[in-house]
Amino acid sequence: MALLVAAAATVAVLVYPDILKTGDGGDGRLEYELGPLLSPGASIFLPGTAEFRDKTTRWIDSLSPDIGAVVAVATEEDIQQTVLYSNRHNQPILAFGGGHGAISSMEKVHNGIEIWMGRLNHVNINPDGNSVTIGGGTKSKAVIDRLWAAGKQTVTGVCECVGITGAMLGGGRGTLQGQYGLLSDQLISSRLVLANGTAVTASKEENPDLFWALQGAGHNFGIVIEFTSKIYDARVNKTWVLEELVFTGDKLEELFSVHNRLMESQPPELVLWSFLNLMPEIDPVKPVIRYIMLYDGPVSEQRSYAAPIHELVPISSTREEISYVDIPSKTGTGESDLSCQKGAVVLRFPNDLLEINVSALRQAYETFSDMLAQEQAFIHSFFMIEAFSMQAVHAVDRESTAVPYRHNKLLLSPAIHYFPNKSLDTTAKEWGQRMRDVLLAGSGTSELQAYINYAYGDERIESWYGYEPWRLEKLRRLKREFDPHGKFSFYAPID
Repeated sequence: MALLVAAAATVAVLVYPDILKTGDGGDGRLEYELGPLLSPGASIFLPGTAEFRDKTTRWIDSLSPDIGAVVAVATEEDIQQTVLYSNRHNQPILAFGGGHGAISSMEKVHNGIEIWMGRLNHVNINPDGNSVTIGGGTKSKAVIDRLWAAGKQTVTGVCECVGITGAMLGGGRGTLQGQYGLLSDQLISSRLVLANGTAVTASKEENPDLFWALQGAGHNFGIVIEFTSKIYDARVNKTWVLEELVFTGDKLEELFSVHNRLMESQPPELVLWSFLNLMPEIDPVKPVIRYIMLYDGPVSEQRSYAAPIHELVPISSTREEISYVDIPSKTGTGESDLSCQKGAVVLRFPNDLLEINVSALRQAYETFSDMLAQEQAFIHSFFMIEAFSMQAVHAVDRESTAVPYRHNKLLLSPAIHYFPNKSLDTTAKEWGQRMRDVLLAGSGTSELQAYINYAYGDERIESWYGYEPWRLEKLRRLKREFDPHGKFSFYAPID
């Protein structure tokens, strides 16, 4: 039976008498040494408890860290004390925001301490009305809803359940990026705890090099307590147009040739997504193409952009006007949708591209189709083609942040979905690599460019952070300065 122990009357510690070891030698030091140093709002959870399971269950049940204890922090000082404790006992640490980080390097965490950030979930609009301060454990939905209620909006990730901090540290793509830039482009300042336990502020004026690194390579430099971001007036009485058109696979070449032309004049308000997936009621064997258009404007304007797509005669099409806050639930990325449910395996193998090579996409389609036919366990998989607007992204100086691939316009990736089964992991990886390689071969370059927030983990460091020598030199110099011992080296590590 569990015992609820109050450590020095400051922090709740849930301890199972037969499971006292927490990775620090098996003598239960963590709860008795660290507990008294934490705030009254903090908690420690050990294996064998429902709270531990809840706070360590990640979006995908693969590429996951091995956690020996959870510290649910409530203050900046809680994070500092936990980092210092981990340093004294030479234990790895990993911050948990939304739990969506999924990259093979995270498997290098063994018997680590998870710093659970969920209690730092504030969304405070500042008196200037042009910025918001967001807690490091806040999810995208909380930001969207709080800002919308105040007549404001900003760039967030697409899925409501993703931790907004982690998305920002990797650049952060979203439906508003054509109008305002990437999520990381909105960053004004950040408060974070470094590897030595000190808390610092990073902005253009204070620690500017660290500020630069946080925008695109931030996972490597510390734990973000909170950050302040730009916000914008929202047109709360205006609607977006959402249209989905479904095509059979034989229309692929025609459709994406039109798509490439449409992207040449794509306005900031237009988002183009496509998904390849099985819809047995239309085609029981081959994946269909679901072509989605999101437009921040009137139906009359959206119709003009959609006209050349309609000329290809889709199997079906639906159009509706929706509120901005309804985009996630209407596109399958809401909190209650499958894309936000935990416990499955979803492996991604991304390519950042300038345009779609239609012949290469056909090869990838056929490979994807073969995989679905041969591997019954993967039938819920899908293939993503994301074409967000890029005007405001391209307007930012490419050297001003650690985001490496602003010039690209597209993100393509298979998402291989299956239920946890270790015997399938290698097979899934091989299929994913095959599709990624086909797209790379058709891209006109041998340099794989991979969006870090989707990366599998087997890519070269240049694929994540850029092939210009100065970028990696700068990142490595900053890593030596701010994290010389590699404390934060479990997500797409620089070192």
